[in-house]
Amino acid sequence: MAEMINYIYSVTNSKLFIVGHSQYHGGTNFDRTAGGPYIATSYDYNAPLDEYGNKAQPKWGHLKELHRILKSMEESLTNRNVSQIDFGNSVTATVYASNKSSSYFLTNANTTTDATVSFRGRTYAVPA
Repeated sequence: MAEMINYIYSVTNSKLFIVGHSQYHGGTNFDRTAGGPYIATSYDYNAPLDEYGNKAQPKWGHLKELHRILKSMEESLTNRNVSQIDFGNSVTATVYASNKSSSYFLTNANTTTDATVSFRGRTYAVPA
């Protein structure tokens, strides 16, 4: 499975996160079918937790920070007031707003060209 890359900006915290969510915890194939008869295979595919549950840094720390930011955006993300702004060239902003707060996601669907976006008084580099 290809990793999904998420570029997340929030109004309250403008850090850029590049995080893949394809597998969270590694493991071992004990039924011995993936590698052939009687061959146990180990896998973690760069997961934040290895097959023994140990933290794989820096990915585990990045996901912990990502989840903290998403939790801080809960009010605006769950309010159902969503709008989208098209900047052209496959670059968009999805804005989630409530009476108390707002958050936004900047997306560049152009696979070959990076974008620079001025939005809400700030300039962001949004990679291809």
